[in-house]
Amino acid sequence: MGKGTLYWITGLSGAGKTTIGNALYYELKKKQDNLIILDGDILKKLVGNSLGYSQSDRKKRAYYYSNLCKTLTDQGISVVICTIAMYDEVRDWNRANIEKYVEIFLNVNKDILMKRDRKGLYSGQSAGKIENVAGMDQDVEFPKNPDIIIENDGTITISDCVNKIMEYKVNVKDTFDRDVNYWNQYYLRKEKEIQEPSDFAKFVLPYMETHKKIMDIGCGNGRDSIYFSQNGLEVTGVDASEEAISHLNQYNMKNSMFVCDDFVTCKALYQVQYDYFYSRWTIHAVSEKQEWELLKNVSSAIKKKGLFFIEVRSIKDDLYGKGTKIAKNTYSYNDHFRRFIVKKELEEKLEKLEFEIIYEKEDKGLSKTTVSDPVLIRIIARKR
Repeated sequence: MGKGTLYWITGLSGAGKTTIGNALYYELKKKQDNLIILDGDILKKLVGNSLGYSQSDRKKRAYYYSNLCKTLTDQGISVVICTIAMYDEVRDWNRANIEKYVEIFLNVNKDILMKRDRKGLYSGQSAGKIENVAGMDQDVEFPKNPDIIIENDGTITISDCVNKIMEYKVNVKDTFDRDVNYWNQYYLRKEKEIQEPSDFAKFVLPYMETHKKIMDIGCGNGRDSIYFSQNGLEVTGVDASEEAISHLNQYNMKNSMFVCDDFVTCKALYQVQYDYFYSRWTIHAVSEKQEWELLKNVSSAIKKKGLFFIEVRSIKDDLYGKGTKIAKNTYSYNDHFRRFIVKKELEEKLEKLEFEIIYEKEDKGLSKTTVSDPVLIRIIARKR
């Protein structure tokens, strides 16, 4: 499932955010249905009366908007939001956490804003009747590197403003979908019969109790998910490969659910509380930033004393350094993405999220076949 795009339209009161935002929304609506607009009364109803207009409350509100937008875009819904939210740290958070992000700054001279003043904010502030007006008695941080700047002083038509936004090519910096085609083709080539469970699945099963809930992160062809299900566990398997999930759903297993989605950001699934999380050969399939997001999601969705089972390729593996280097410890080899893991670094991240390492090993012989014997890291971590 592709991610939605966030169009973050910012500017001071009277800059034209609502006018341009609505025009953009209806133009985009001609091409896509999975689109919403957040502005004015809509946002006020969502936040309610819990927050005022002090600097601290404005910043809390801005972060609330950002998290809401991320939740929607992660589920494939594009969002047009019109908000002042003049904070560098909030916009930096958007860029770091929202895959498809377009920042649009409506720059309007203060004299023109004073003349427009449809809400009476500027005149009220000047008369001493209103306080905490952004850009007047309350300092703001104007965008330093927006994707689009529109001088909305009335000399440019609304249509031209919208066209400028529509023509912008969204820069996708970090996407999970880099290997979906690879895995779809891989599972098409594999035999349709489910294989034997992995050695890792057999190793961790004694740590589990029947009738408990487990999420299999990146379940692939489901051989381990099915093994867990057959041993009395309630299984949720998630994978980005439509081919794999489509095949698994043909089994109609009563105590299992298989979902095609991005296992890093599938927020709906992470609303459930699980007893166990199982990640075999998946953490090294995402970027370091995505890994951290995944670990945080697992941490929030796992029950107290729940167990997190991890098996992943080590930097000591023979494949390390082969192919084209993409990032730190990350290579593309034979058209396949791999990021090799430093054991100590992974353990430190888990401990930071209040996991206790109860088992760890780094060695060959953990998943040996006739053609390979990779150096793997095995970790079992318990949530404190």
